[in-house]
Formats: sequence, C-alpha cells, structure tokens
Amino acid sequence: MAEVQNNEKPTSVDGLKKYLMANNIEYSDIEQVAGGNANYVFRVSNGEGVSRIYKHAEPYVAFSKGAIPLPVDRMDYEATALQVVHDLLSDVNAVKVPQVWQYDQASKVLVMADAGHKTLKEAYSDPDIDVAEIGRLLAEWLVLLHHKTRDISIGAGGNPTARSIYRYSYSNLAQVAGQYGLDADFCRYVDRTYGCLLRSDDDSVCHGDFWPGNIVLNQEKTLTVVDWEICRRGRGETDVAQFAAEAYLLDRFRGGKGLLDAFLKSYRRKAQELGKDLTLDRRFTQRVAVHMGVHLAFWPASVKWAEHSDTKAVIELGHQLMRRGDAEDMDWLRENLLGGLLKSDD
Repeated sequence: MAEVQNNEKPTSVDGLKKYLMANNIEYSDIEQVAGGNANYVFRVSNGEGVSRIYKHAEPYVAFSKGAIPLPVDRMDYEATALQVVHDLLSDVNAVKVPQVWQYDQASKVLVMADAGHKTLKEAYSDPDIDVAEIGRLLAEWLVLLHHKTRDISIGAGGNPTARSIYRYSYSNLAQVAGQYGLDADFCRYVDRTYGCLLRSDDDSVCHGDFWPGNIVLNQEKTLTVVDWEICRRGRGETDVAQFAAEAYLLDRFRGGKGLLDAFLKSYRRKAQELGKDLTLDRRFTQRVAVHMGVHLAFWPASVKWAEHSDTKAVIELGHQLMRRGDAEDMDWLRENLLGGLLKSDD
C-alpha cells in the first residue's frame, strides 16, 4: 500500500479520506468512532451495506494529541494477536474477535470487520439482555484463551510496552490512597510485591484490557472482544480480575443483574472441565483478589461511577480486597466478592 504522507495520516476523517484515495479504496461514508483513547478509530462504509473498522496508531496516545508518547508497535501486537486468536478459537460461536481484513504495517493501519455499535457496558441495563448468560459465555471463552495460548507467541518480548502500561494503576495507587486518607505505604508495598510481576508473567496470552467496554454486541447478540493493543504474554488472573472489578461496578451501580457471580462461577467451572480446580489454587485466587482490589482502589477515582461517598466506599473495598488477598484470607474472599470463584457446586 502507499506510504502515508504527513498530510494523509488518518488521524481525522479528512486524513482517512486522503489515505483511502491514495490506496484506491472506495467508500461511501466515514464515521469517527468514539470511545477509544489510544488510537484513531473509524467506521468506513462501502455503499453496499458493508462497513469495516479502520484503526490507526500514532507514536502517542490519541486523546493526548501528542502529549503522551506510546510506541506504535502496539498495532503490530494487536494485528498478530487478532489473527492468532481468531484461528485458535474459531470453533467458539458465541464469542469472537474481529476478523482482520488487512494490516498496513508501514502506515500502522489495521482494517477489521465491524463488530457492532454497542458495548456490554452500554447494553448492561437493556431489559432484553441476559447479563448472566453473557457472563457465562465470556468466562468460558476467556478460559479457552488462557488455556490454548500457553505456548503461543504474539511477538518479541510478549509486548514489553503493554507490560509497562499495565502497571500504571499499581504505580499510581499510593497517590489515590493519599487523596482518600488511606494507607499509601501499603499501596507501595502492593506495587513492589505484585506490580513488579507484570513484567515477568509469561503463562499465556492475555487480552490486557478485558472489561465490558471492550465487549461489543451486534443485533444477533454475538459478542466480540475488541481493542487488543495492550495484549501481552502474562497471567490470566489479571484478565479475570479486571473484568470482575468492572462487573462488580456495573452490578452495584447499574442494576444488580449478577454479571460478577455468573462470570466467576463459569470461569471456575470451565477451568475445572480442563483439569484445573481453582477452589484449591491459592496463588490464582491471591492474584485475582489483589489485582481486582487494585482496580477498584484506583480507577473509580478518575472514572466516575457515583458521588464521592460511594466512590470512597468502593476504593475502601478495593483496599480491603488487596489486604485480604495478600493475606490469603480465603474464608473472607469466599464469603465476599470472590464467592463465585471459590465456592464449589457440591
């Protein structure tokens, strides 16, 4: 494909038009897709009822407009992961990843199938959505991702940029704790003890940003897992914990539809089918509890879910979860947030 010139970079609708024209790609309509922070994302229609997603990376975080550097190799890892996972889990019909139609590596433009317009976070409150069933399907798919990619490479170093980015919440946890009058020293301990593991974890391919905002539903209710730019080699506990934290927030503030419990129960059951009894795996539970706690203790301070008093209560719960996880207090975890993971069906 033609090399992108400075005035043709697809960082705007006009820029993408120039890119498409330079590469003799016909289109009828272009819409910039909201919601992404790291990259420039567009929906391009061809006039025949078919649309595709165009995603472009610049050497910075898109919303920062150049102020926050971010290596463009993230797009290489995403393209590789999408193709690998698409083929590896092709027999799972209810949950998919976007099919890659083309990857212009020189210009860092990834062209994918259009998964739909609504995320699970947006659809959670819809009365016709079976949230518990969605939790089950996503959990079973996630178990397979972690199980089948133990020996799968996504590129050199397992995506070192993503490993570094993923520690952001750990590195800044103490600052948020100080703002809410909580124990900043304990947060620094959590970063030293658990945050440092993110650079060396290497059990399987992890999505890296697995939460309801990256699950897209189409009109047929097919689920598609999108936004793989910070996928990495890591440990599956981090994917489980991030989704569990966001499921808890949805259940608490958007209607109590049982997403957290359905997700954790189904992850445990599917893992058990594959020979891993998570009710006995203290290390797995500890990492899930600590990472979920970090997420709850950090992100609600900047992503508003509720008023200050409720936000503080969630952040305090996150600290409790980190402490109970670090201490391997399985009784407390079983009777509280991680019951779905720890209580057997017997």
